[in-house]
Amino acid sequence: MVEQSKQFRRKSRGRKEKSQKFLRQQYRSDIDIEAEDKALRDAFIWFDPEHLAELEFDEPVAAGEIDEELEQGPDIWSELPTIPVDLNVLERNLIITARRQNPSHAAFAVLRGRLFQTLMEKGWKRVAITSPTRDCGKSFVSVNLAIALSRYENCRTVLMDLDMRNPSISRLVGEAHPGSIGDYLRGLTPLQDHFFRFAENDLNIGGNLTIAMNDKVEQYASELLQEPATAECLAVMERALKPTVILFDLPPALAHDDVMAFRDNFDAVLVVIDGTRTHAAQVREVMRRLGEDCPLLGVVMNKAEDATGEEYGY
Repeated sequence: MVEQSKQFRRKSRGRKEKSQKFLRQQYRSDIDIEAEDKALRDAFIWFDPEHLAELEFDEPVAAGEIDEELEQGPDIWSELPTIPVDLNVLERNLIITARRQNPSHAAFAVLRGRLFQTLMEKGWKRVAITSPTRDCGKSFVSVNLAIALSRYENCRTVLMDLDMRNPSISRLVGEAHPGSIGDYLRGLTPLQDHFFRFAENDLNIGGNLTIAMNDKVEQYASELLQEPATAECLAVMERALKPTVILFDLPPALAHDDVMAFRDNFDAVLVVIDGTRTHAAQVREVMRRLGEDCPLLGVVMNKAEDATGEEYGY
């Protein structure tokens, strides 16, 4: 299913950390720009939408279908609370799509375009973002992708931190007290108190992104994700917010059964791998556990080596 290119050779364990010189602005010729663009495209192992259409998947799950009921009801988007944009926090946490000065942010523009096109063509909306193991950078990808999508004026994006074993999105965006997403899923916290938009800012981070974060570890996370009440809660959210894309940041698929427990609530999956240590067999095992009827949107290779002649990613 997935083979790591020779272009992205694995780092040896004893190798010294590379310098961050790739962060500095450098003059680039047209040839350099064209080569970088090709390398960034190649950094994503992606199923072309035409090839996806040929695969024998079941019809998209009902949870992702847009029915008349979900199109009804008041629009409360403008009533959601806002959080300030703290550039220092975002840069410290490598949210490179915020300021867009790191050349690697272009990779997320590529990912955004391909993801959005595929979702629109297939009629899908709900995307699970996971990884085979921990520390592959799935939350890093989730937040950067969500911010990139926020710059599409015709796209409302919802990002939910459903990694209730190791929540991290609130830390990445600098929100100290986001509340318990478990309480929200149980119906103990109203939607208007748990979904936040970014306040007006000079970085063009769109107000059409809202984030549901978490500051409480759940002991029985997989059981909560499988509860019928959780599916109903998501349907109410979708009816109220009318999003175009919903991103679920989920735990590593091989570490726990949360992703499998949540399977009926998303349309397709995006798998983030560590280009320095993830094996193709691990990705195959993720898809085996999810089942043949789970569409794989793509595999994002994070921390990939030599994508632009130096180190790609972070």
